[in-house]
Amino acid sequence: MKKLSKAILLLTALLFLGACGVVFPSPTATPTPSVTPTETLTPTATATSTLTPTPTNTATPLPPTPTATLTEQEHAEIRLYDASLAYLANTPERALQVAREIKFTEGPYESPDNMCGPLTVAIMRDAGYLPADASPHDMWLLCPREEEPDCHGMRILQRTFFPPEQYEYTRVKESVGAYNWRSNPLQPGDWLYLFVLKGVSNYTGFDHMIVVTRVDEQGRAYSVTNINHGNGFVIEEEMLYDPRRPGEGLFYEITDDEYRQELGMTGTAGFLLIRPFSPTFFK
Repeated sequence: MKKLSKAILLLTALLFLGACGVVFPSPTATPTPSVTPTETLTPTATATSTLTPTPTNTATPLPPTPTATLTEQEHAEIRLYDASLAYLANTPERALQVAREIKFTEGPYESPDNMCGPLTVAIMRDAGYLPADASPHDMWLLCPREEEPDCHGMRILQRTFFPPEQYEYTRVKESVGAYNWRSNPLQPGDWLYLFVLKGVSNYTGFDHMIVVTRVDEQGRAYSVTNINHGNGFVIEEEMLYDPRRPGEGLFYEITDDEYRQELGMTGTAGFLLIRPFSPTFFK
C-alpha cells in the first residue's frame, strides 16, 4: 500500500527593504579680495567677492517594509489546512485506500462510509490540534446521544479527546441548515457532531462528525470530510455555509430532504460544537 504523501505549503517571509541617500558636499571656491590704488592716492572701494553657498542634495530615507509576523494561532490554522489536504480522495477507490491508511479498525470494517470520526482525529492530530498519540479508533462509530443508554460517546469525548475544563461544549437542537451562523461563526479547529432527526423523513439518514479545516476571508467555513454525492463516498473539501448567502453550502444540502433523498440526511436534529477555551497546540 502506498503511503499517503502530504502536500506542505511553504510560508514566504517578507524581506525588509531599506534605502538611504548618501550626501556628498560640493567644495566651493573662496576668492581673494584685492585693492587697486589710484594716481591721486585717493582710496577707492575695495572689490569684494560674495560667497554663495553651493546647495547640496538631500534625500529622505524610505521607511523599511514591515515584516509579516504570524501568530501561533495562524501557524496552527495553516498546518490544519495543509493536513486536511493530504486526505483528499476524488474516487471511492482512493477514499477506501485513505480509510485503510488511517488504520482506525481491522479488516473490511475500514470503509469510507464510516470513517468520519477517525478522519477528524487524523487531521487534527497531524496538525497538532490533538496529541500525536490520539487514536482514530477511539472516534470510530462514536455515539454521544446521551438520551440513549447504549451510547457512551460523550464520556469518550471528554476523557479521551476534549477535557471539559479545556473545551466548551455547546449543544444546539436547531438544524444546521436553519441555524444563523452569522451569530456564532465557526472557527478553524472547531469539532462538530451532527445529529439526524429520526422519523421525519422517508430516508433514514445518519449522524456525522466533521472538523472545520479553514475559514476564508469572506467568513465561509470549510471541512474536508467523507461525503457521497451519488457516486460513492469520496473525501472532499466542502463549503459548509456562506454567511452572506443563506441557503448555500453543505449544511443546507444535507438537511434538504428533496436534495439528499436516498443519500441520507444529517444535521437535522442540530449539532454538538466543541471548541477550546484557549487553544493549545501539540507542535
